[in-house]
Amino acid sequence: MALYSRQMLAFMAVAQELHFGRAARRLHMTQPPLSQQVRLFEERVGVTLLERSTRSVRLTPAGEAMRDAMQRLMDDGEAALATARRVATGEAGLLRMGFTPTAAYRLVPAAVGAYREYRPDVQLSMTEADTGHLRALLAQERLDVAVMRHTSDSQAEGLHLEPVDTEPLVVALPLRHAWSSRRSIPIEELAAVPLIGFARSTSAYFHTLLASLFARNGLTPDYVMESVLPTLLALVEAGIGAAVVPGSVSELRPGGVKYLPLKARHTLRSTLYLAYRKDGVNPAVPALCEALRHAGTAADEVG
Repeated sequence: MALYSRQMLAFMAVAQELHFGRAARRLHMTQPPLSQQVRLFEERVGVTLLERSTRSVRLTPAGEAMRDAMQRLMDDGEAALATARRVATGEAGLLRMGFTPTAAYRLVPAAVGAYREYRPDVQLSMTEADTGHLRALLAQERLDVAVMRHTSDSQAEGLHLEPVDTEPLVVALPLRHAWSSRRSIPIEELAAVPLIGFARSTSAYFHTLLASLFARNGLTPDYVMESVLPTLLALVEAGIGAAVVPGSVSELRPGGVKYLPLKARHTLRSTLYLAYRKDGVNPAVPALCEALRHAGTAADEVG
């Protein structure tokens, strides 16, 4: 195969230069062995590729076809090498990202927008799912990176976890609620009115977070229904009850819901975590992580 490659290189040099002397100098060899390599290549191909005379060298039609075909192969090979190098440096390739629904309200759009400007040739595959599902996809190596909530067993699965965005909890009220003109809502008053909570089975993080919030303030909330976002907001708008939600949800701004700060002696914040496998090998991950960190910092400064 190596000999065959030398013969092809010899032919291509002559086909491009149309001069054996110049082709030999280009390949840093003398003319007789170059001529021999070209003749051996013609014998292997089985047709005459060059018309030789004492004054000139010309390509036969078959030689022109061979030159063009080999040039395309060489160009494709160079393109393949360039692509491989760009994938290896994270400038191209496929990046599989997962995120929880609440991350889509603020953090993910900002980070992905910035990342796409910085890495336009990276193909992003995006999956929205709850934290449990995202954790499973990371463990199965079906995701490269995820934005999710913290769970007690995440560290045991070989994941790198770091907080990337934190936000306050706010009160969501029907637009025409008697409290809608207030500047804030005390948690003591909130615990005494009908509330819509987060379902434990599908929103375990927020269910636990709100349980801890009310418990720390010595209160027992009056939940009349449980749901998940964004359905929970539709129930608020319908007047079934108020709800405590992460502040970024207010950016949805549905017409029938008013968001007000929550006033409490002991407050808690909602936190999103950046997660990826410690043994991950996708070189496109670090730049996305930086975009997420930057977006989280910018969001905290605004919040």
